Formats: sequence, structure tokens, C-alpha cells
Amino acid sequence: IGLGDRHSENILVTTSGELVHVDFDCIFNKGLLLPRPEVVPFRLTPNMIDAFGPVGPDGIYKGSLEAAMFTLRNNRDTLLSVLEPFLDDPVIDWKRTRNQQHKGKAAAAAMENDDHQIKQAKRSLNVIDERLRGIYNLRNPNKKKIRRTDINHSDQDDEELAQVTPLSVEGQAQKLIDEATSSENLVCMYVGWMPWV
Repeated sequence: IGLGDRHSENILVTTSGELVHVDFDCIFNKGLLLPRPEVVPFRLTPNMIDAFGPVGPDGIYKGSLEAAMFTLRNNRDTLLSVLEPFLDDPVIDWKRTRNQQHKGKAAAAAMENDDHQIKQAKRSLNVIDERLRGIYNLRNPNKKKIRRTDINHSDQDDEELAQVTPLSVEGQAQKLIDEATSSENLVCMYVGWMPWV
């Protein structure tokens, strides 16, 4: 669902070792609109991988990710029907931009274009629907800044075309892990996100 802002202060650990997520303001890919965009699909830092032991994320973690993705795909319609009421939720600010994060716009300017907000909300729901069908559609706003020089650029263009082809559950899980652990992505994260933790 594009939940961002998953730094160590927004993921709490209970005394029994369970994780509790708090602060859901960066839902529906709002993290991509921040001044330092959150370009990882979820938090999976090198320290977390070390805690998985010798198999890293390829053991139980990957199996659990695949099982969760399989369940989400099988219940796609139910999940989308639960998310659909958020389209009309007045609390969610669909139009949040990089400038608004710095408190630059007045409240009247935020309400200026309701049609744009509705389109943005529907677009966000469509992105989630595509992900549930296996289409990897996380667009990295920093892509031009971090364009790799050690590979052929036509390979990167081929990779962009492959993003519109639905992936299997296993393929999508591996792609998510690769993006979450990519050094190119982690180095672009805001320092307060603490990608080293």
C-alpha cells in the first residue's frame, strides 16, 4: 500500500518481540513526494539482514514475504474494497507535495483543486491494484541522479520495459528484496530514516 516513513521511531518492538507500526501519514506512496524521496519498498537494512543469520533474507524471511504476497493477491478484491473508502477520506491529504512538507502553502491553496485530489487518489489505488497483480511499479524519482555507469544503458531500458510485465509471486518478492537492499537506493535516503540501522 506504499507505506513509507518506516524509520526506527515508527516501528516499535513489544516485550514479546512483535513489531508494531505507528504513524501512517506516508501511506499510498507519499514518501516518493518528500524532498528526499523514500525509494525503497520497505525497510530491510544491512543490520536487519545480518540479524537473519547466514541465509540472510533468502531463508524464512523470503518465504514469509512470498506467503504474504500470495495471500494479498488471492484477496486482491477484498483489499481494494477496504482501501476504496480512503478515496473520500477528508483526513488524507492526496495533494501533498515536496513544497508543502516545508509548510510553505496556505490551507486555501491546499483545497484549491479537488479534482486533482480525486485523480491522485484513484491513481494511488490503481498503483496498488497493479502491485497486487504482480506489476512492479515503484518509480524512483532519483533514477537520473543514480544512473549506473558500470552497465550498458540499454540494459536499464530493458529493465524499465520489464516493469510492466507481471511478475510471479516469487519474482515479485525477489524484486522487492533487491530494491529494499540496493545500496543505490539506501544511500539516497534521508539521514533521519537511518538506513544504517
